[in-house]
Amino acid sequence: MKDGEIRALCHRFFDALEARDIKTIAELYDDGLAFWFNMTDRTTTRDENLAGLEAGYARHRRRLYNDRIVNTFEGGFVMQYTLNITHHDGRRMALFPCIVVLCRDGRITRIDEYIDSGKFAAQPAASAPAVEAAA
Repeated sequence: MKDGEIRALCHRFFDALEARDIKTIAELYDDGLAFWFNMTDRTTTRDENLAGLEAGYARHRRRLYNDRIVNTFEGGFVMQYTLNITHHDGRRMALFPCIVVLCRDGRITRIDEYIDSGKFAAQPAASAPAVEAAA
C-alpha cells in the first residue's frame, strides 16, 4: 500500500470509530486481526475487539478522536491522538493514546495500542474490562 492509501485507511478507520460504525470497522479488519493493549498485556481477536467496541459504545455517550497525528511506514502507520470521552452522566475524560497499526491489501491486520496507565490509577475501580472499554 502507498502512503496515500494507508492514510485514507487510517482516517476511514478512525472516522468509523467516532461514528460507532461497527460494520465499516469490521470491513476494515482482516479476519486474522490481532489487537494488543498495553494496559492488559492481552491480545484479542477481531471478534473480541468488535464486541469490546460495542460494549464501550454502550458505556459512553460520545467518543471523539481529535488531534490526529499520522505517520506512515511501509505496511502501516503510527497515530497519536486525543480520545475525548463523554460519559452518559456528562463526565468527560481525555486519553492520549498512540497506536501502531499494520495493514495489508486495504485491511488492518494488527493494532498495538499504548495508553498512559496513570490516567486510570486515579479511578477507584479501574478493572481490566473497564480499562479496555474506555480505550
